[in-house]
Amino acid sequence: MKQLENSVNIVMKFLNDEDFSTSVIYAHRKFYEELCAYLLQSGKSYSPDIAYQWIEEKRSAWPYYKYTNARHCVNQLEDIRKNGYISANHLSCRKPAYGELNEAFKATLDELIETYHASDDCYRLAGARFFLYLQGKGLSDPSELNYDVLLTFYEEDYHSSWKSKDVYESLIRKLLRHLADGGVCSPGMSLALNKLLIHQIIKLSDKESCICDGKEYPSVTLSSIDSFLEGLARARYSKTIIKSSRHILTLLYIFMDMHNAILSDGLLWYWFGKLKPLLGTGWKQHRRSLSQFLLFLMTGSIITAVTGDPQRKDSLSLLPPGLKEPLEDYLSLLKREGWQPSTITLQRSSNLRFCRYLLNTGIDSFSAITPSVLKDFNLSDTHDTPEGKAAYNCRIRSFIIYLYEQGLVENPYLYSALTTVVSPRVPVVKTLSEEEVAMIWSVDPDALSPKALRDYAIICIGLSMGFRASDITGLRFENIDWKNRSISIIQQKTGKALTMPMPVKTGNVLFRYLRDGRPKSDEPYVFICHEAPYGRATRTICRNALTRFIGSTVKSGRGFHAVRKTFASHLLKGNTTVELITDSLGHSTDTTVHKYLSLDEKRMRMCSLSLADAGISFNGGAFNA
Repeated sequence: MKQLENSVNIVMKFLNDEDFSTSVIYAHRKFYEELCAYLLQSGKSYSPDIAYQWIEEKRSAWPYYKYTNARHCVNQLEDIRKNGYISANHLSCRKPAYGELNEAFKATLDELIETYHASDDCYRLAGARFFLYLQGKGLSDPSELNYDVLLTFYEEDYHSSWKSKDVYESLIRKLLRHLADGGVCSPGMSLALNKLLIHQIIKLSDKESCICDGKEYPSVTLSSIDSFLEGLARARYSKTIIKSSRHILTLLYIFMDMHNAILSDGLLWYWFGKLKPLLGTGWKQHRRSLSQFLLFLMTGSIITAVTGDPQRKDSLSLLPPGLKEPLEDYLSLLKREGWQPSTITLQRSSNLRFCRYLLNTGIDSFSAITPSVLKDFNLSDTHDTPEGKAAYNCRIRSFIIYLYEQGLVENPYLYSALTTVVSPRVPVVKTLSEEEVAMIWSVDPDALSPKALRDYAIICIGLSMGFRASDITGLRFENIDWKNRSISIIQQKTGKALTMPMPVKTGNVLFRYLRDGRPKSDEPYVFICHEAPYGRATRTICRNALTRFIGSTVKSGRGFHAVRKTFASHLLKGNTTVELITDSLGHSTDTTVHKYLSLDEKRMRMCSLSLADAGISFNGGAFNA
């Protein structure tokens, strides 16, 4: 070990005396420290064979540059042991990198330094290091730079720390931008040399890059990306979304520039499929940004309603004509008749499931349906609950009746072969407890955030006015009559007009939300999302609002409709007439009010019957039941 220590000291003194770079000296010192630690831990004495063997064992775990540097260090130790000096074959270049450059690289670097008025040597050191690497790869001029060499440089450029590497690459990126401004290289190269992007750059083979099927789009340029991002900012998308969009579009620009390709649906989504594993959990937002950007290239506008997978094919389009066309006609009929979109969606999903079953059993026409086919389908069709299966069967029966009316099936009673799997039941009405109602009314609006203030206003309207979630989210500014303290709506479910007085507290909370909590937006709806693009709130927000103030409602099976039921039950307990409750709920008949009678425990006790009058024995046991 003493001889090894002396040899190491001679090598390190030589490197310092000869003004080798800091990175070279650091790499030597680091290796010798690791080698000595290995020898002490293993109890081995130094020999070149042991050192080379250890290096080979570490080869798979080390970067290539560290492996080659380790062998270089051992070679120098052997030179000192055998000759007393380091041979020329094992010496690194001692001249400054700038002095090793040819005239073309020197002139480019001098121009850069003059352009940026760089008074220190940072640009010269970083630029010379980069150009010397290019020169070592056989390039004689900056215009010969390509993406392959650039990506290899990032992998092989060794520094003593990541911080040092980041500083050097930041300066080199500025050099590349200068070259791009002069038309010497592509702007994409200055973007690619970035540790946040470079590991996600996808290079396709020549065969893969020929994938150009599908619709073609205008070229992807940096100006079109900037215009798109400015559009997102005007639409008030969050900084996180804009940053995410910039990231994926920069990768797209680099990819298109690297392959000099034409943007098409086939190429874009093939590339995204290979990139997706590298994007982590945010891949869906990146996919959405790409879809929005494609529409922006075609229309010049920011489309905020882009959701879902653009590559996903419509399940209906995959059916053969004998199944697809009648189902399309049926869904179109429902739409013309004014059915709600949610109802049509359930009809679609139910009958698509039925059609897929027919197709899997070799049936491609509805005329081939028999009662036994419906029976087998009913046995094989699984659902989480009997109620879910009954809901689907009900829609399929309606469709089969339509098929008979259109002459596509012969048996008028064929629909009855699809049996009912659950009998009708009357569920117990679920309302909020008195403690939960008191908890809601005790909330201090001054302590709420803008989003919480919106949720509280929704709860107050539902609890004091009995509106459904669909009517609350559809509430417009013109529906509110501040002077007469009332709200007038056309109920979405029934289409019936309804005007309800607005309590003072509810009005105050609503006004406070509009003044202090609602984001600035041109949407005509009162309640909007608090995340860009600030569109109309959905009914899910109402349930989430209820959860915010009374805790989880999932286990209890209560949704936001429990607020409306609580409103009705409070009216009943307040001796309000059935007719007035019916009007307040916007119902056409009073039959739906009867289910709330079971909640009026006080007055139900007044109507109780004795066991004798009801014919119930006072004696217990099975024989007296």
